[in-house]
Amino acid sequence: MIVEPGSDLVTHHPTPMARFGLNPHGEPMWRIVYADSVKRLVGGRWPDGKEEYRLARTYQGKGAKGKWVLESWISALEHTGCTAEDYLIKFQAPKCVTTIQSEPYPYNGTYVQRHIFIGEPTGVEQLISKWHSEKNITWAERRRLKQEMLDYEQQKTTENERYRLRDAQPDPCGLMMLAKQKSGKVGDAKKYNLPGMSFGQMQGA
Repeated sequence: MIVEPGSDLVTHHPTPMARFGLNPHGEPMWRIVYADSVKRLVGGRWPDGKEEYRLARTYQGKGAKGKWVLESWISALEHTGCTAEDYLIKFQAPKCVTTIQSEPYPYNGTYVQRHIFIGEPTGVEQLISKWHSEKNITWAERRRLKQEMLDYEQQKTTENERYRLRDAQPDPCGLMMLAKQKSGKVGDAKKYNLPGMSFGQMQGA
């Protein structure tokens, strides 16, 4: 187990993760943690009137409850999109007189969700490899690949419908036409298997 700053113990799966690289602080770039054990500091005005940071579960949705989660480390700048100075203004907690942010600035970076395992963690190497292969795909390229997949699925649906009609009323000429159309192929999109936007960037599933 590894102690998270300002939180309780985080439960780590015994799968060795250092082999996938270390961050600048000497910690694994990737980790598998028990969702219910991961907590974060949340700032704001609480029902008792106090303005302060308090611990809250990171994964509060039903989708992650009681499950193992694959996370990767990202820098503070990558996570927030701004410097510590800008963060103080940009993420000021609402209705607070005290200078307090919705979350403290993650100077040492933070871990974010990449995958939620249904059962015991399996296929970890494949998941991490898939993430790296998609990491540098631009938004425009991702949209193109997604559209290509949609077009391909539409083509297959249309083709299947024509085959259904052919079976209902056989037509040799129609069969020749379908044989030619069946040769349509999908390009690079198929190998990415994009279910929307790949891994979820933010936590809180």
